[in-house]
Amino acid sequence: MAVRSVATTDTLDTFRTTFNSLASTDIGDTATMTTSASSIVGAVNELNSSVAGDLVIQTFGHRYNADGSNTYTEFAVKVAAKTSTHIYHGSGSSNGYLLNDSVSPFIDLKVGNTYRFTQSDGSNSSHQLRLYYDAAKTTLYSTGVTYNGTAGSSGSYTQLVVSETTPNILYYQCVNHALMGSRIDIDSSTNVIASATAFVDSTGTAVTFASTNFAIAQAVALG
Repeated sequence: MAVRSVATTDTLDTFRTTFNSLASTDIGDTATMTTSASSIVGAVNELNSSVAGDLVIQTFGHRYNADGSNTYTEFAVKVAAKTSTHIYHGSGSSNGYLLNDSVSPFIDLKVGNTYRFTQSDGSNSSHQLRLYYDAAKTTLYSTGVTYNGTAGSSGSYTQLVVSETTPNILYYQCVNHALMGSRIDIDSSTNVIASATAFVDSTGTAVTFASTNFAIAQAVALG
């Protein structure tokens, strides 16, 4: 985008052409914006709001939270009709989870932290969130997991304490309905990578690799 300016000695016609170039070339036609906003500022604010929700959920909880000042990181869970942004849109239940108002995001958890999925909102009724080894809910994951109350009632939650032996990949899903949630990635420590529990199949059975280097390569391949 070119730097445009009008000198005090320039003619009115120069001002006109410079202004038109600024509007049509540098800013563009607001009618072609794909947001619902009708102004540049409105579009930026709308985009910022949309992106911020995903960024917050992806980085939420990375600070060590078991130091006494903040005993757990909280994800406020709600249930709403799936939109096209849901990873399983068109499959399973027509409803999906919202975490802190973000549509069933991938979440990245840290070893040593405690995470609480609160389900006090009434939309959670009959949608108890649980953790599984795979999205199809073949086997429930229960190590370090506690439940409190009934989903949809005050004070209800599912809590996970992440340790060095927590599987690298888990899924948060509804106990009663299919494919409402998404995937959890656990940042593995050296101890996890070096052990046979670094990777498990859908039943929770440890997958043993030929070497630690191969396990690391597999982790990179799986993202």
